[in-house]
Amino acid sequence: MAVNRAVSSHPPCIGPADRPTRFLSCKALIAVLAVMLMVLVSVSCASSDDSEIFEFAVGPELRDCVGVAPMRCMVVNGELFYDAIEGFDYVEGFDYLLRVERYDAWPDQEEPPQDASRYGYRLIEVISKTRRM
Repeated sequence: MAVNRAVSSHPPCIGPADRPTRFLSCKALIAVLAVMLMVLVSVSCASSDDSEIFEFAVGPELRDCVGVAPMRCMVVNGELFYDAIEGFDYVEGFDYLLRVERYDAWPDQEEPPQDASRYGYRLIEVISKTRRM
């Protein structure tokens, strides 16, 4: 006795090929996964929207300054800069033009710890580095 099975022109994406019905076609599965990926990316990007991009002109020498304790500070845009810039290796004797991301260093706290900066700084690009004579 022969069994008559309906044959689809599209193979199933999920389940064995000899199953008479399909759960999802390949195109539908790809569409669902693409939507889930877009939602995931948009949610993960929403948390980093508090950052801003700046250009910093950094002077050729460090200056004495006092933060929590006496220290040496870079001069950024003509003013003492008390923080570090992640990914930036400062070398005295050069003028720098940097593209820097400023972000909330304490996103889960209303206020930063005492004597800590509200912001963190991350190097995006060294636009120029010129030796100062």
